[in-house]
Amino acid sequence: MNSFLDLAFSLITSPRKAMVVITNSEKLKEGFFFWIFVVLLMAISAFREGPGLILQFALLFLGMSTALLCHSAAIDYISGMWGGMGTAKGITAGFMAASLPLGFSVFFMLIGASGVNEISSAGTFILSLWAFYLDVLAISENYRFSTAKAFAVAVMPYALLVLAFVLLAVLAVLTAAAGISSLESMEGMENVLSQL
Repeated sequence: MNSFLDLAFSLITSPRKAMVVITNSEKLKEGFFFWIFVVLLMAISAFREGPGLILQFALLFLGMSTALLCHSAAIDYISGMWGGMGTAKGITAGFMAASLPLGFSVFFMLIGASGVNEISSAGTFILSLWAFYLDVLAISENYRFSTAKAFAVAVMPYALLVLAFVLLAVLAVLTAAAGISSLESMEGMENVLSQL
């Protein structure tokens, strides 16, 4: 338990050292405890009347675990293509530990519920940036990349996702334009047939 608290404290005070230990030693157990703590805090903070705390926790657990594993797999694949030397276990442990700042967002949700939305939004944004910074450090330390290369790898899945949505939107517009032009040609054919 003492090493767990030491890792949690070092994620705040010296995050690079903590990520070296977590990713290179593949500390999945410690990372899982950080992550499950964050999921539990988020489920409690999002609890409202309705399906119940256990169902909300289960749904949040399933959604966040799916996102975590997909994110870890995408980063591991991209890093492998760019010559990274790390492991999938190491990056998963790093990403789990990097979620620790998101647990503090509970306090900002409570502030937002009291009516001070500006502080809530700013605090949540800062915590999200901190979690992203820890993600970049996890990539950097696990795959032995420079910080700039780790940042590029961290942004790549999001850029690819945006590119996929843009391509789907272009495809939808082209399909709609083709449909409209085929309707116009059908109207022309109807005019020819009505003249006969």
